[in-house]
Amino acid sequence: MTGRPTRPTALSTAWLLFLLMIVGITGGSSAFAATTIKVGAYEFPPYVSDTGPGVTQSFLDLLNANQDEFRFEPVATSPQRRYEDLEQGRFDAIAFESLAWGWEKRPVDATRVFLRDAEVFVAKAGPGVDQSFFNALDGKTILGRLGYHYAFADFNADPKYLESQHRMRVTVTHEGNVRNVVAGRAALAIVTRSFLNRFLKSDPELARKLLVSERTDQIYEHTILVRRGAPVSTAWLNGLLDRLDAAGKLDALWNDSGIATR
Repeated sequence: MTGRPTRPTALSTAWLLFLLMIVGITGGSSAFAATTIKVGAYEFPPYVSDTGPGVTQSFLDLLNANQDEFRFEPVATSPQRRYEDLEQGRFDAIAFESLAWGWEKRPVDATRVFLRDAEVFVAKAGPGVDQSFFNALDGKTILGRLGYHYAFADFNADPKYLESQHRMRVTVTHEGNVRNVVAGRAALAIVTRSFLNRFLKSDPELARKLLVSERTDQIYEHTILVRRGAPVSTAWLNGLLDRLDAAGKLDALWNDSGIATR
């Protein structure tokens, strides 16, 4: 039989084609594809490490597994370049960050604090070296990380300022800084406490050669910073963080990762 299809048949055909198109695009799992959110990540052990997947990847996996509106993917950046990369739209957000780390005048908004960590000092253990060694920093050589902001230096990350005002040398590795202190090449190193806990657990012999300060340089109050105009908002992220918190999934992640919890 030939001829023009009847009206019901034409409508049914159009509806079927629409459904097939949706199924073809999404694989039948959802009517709409998730929006990709690019998340900046620079080496910041244990959150991002060049030796393997860090806590940031596990955190993004957790966000992805508990909603289907957005897909969070890491994008490599560096401590120094991260500000311009975010402003230029190379990524939409950055996790495990603080507004105090050079973001105050940048076009970003912060979520609520979802994890607290800290920075501590380490010195070579030896006779007469106790916690009083950390009371005064003047006159002591200190090793830190390039691009990091330290409270004792008023959060000024400029290497020339740090060297001239605080006898601080900045490098690109926490582990190397700790080993250089043990070797006697510097009096102190300042490191992330969660990194140090994991590092010394893997090398107990090194742990016996170090004294770790009870004094903290700063308490990290980790947030997610979001570029203004990004597809995702801090309000939406806060809602997801609240749900993950209430379900115990954030604490489970920190415990599984072997890092300090709140």
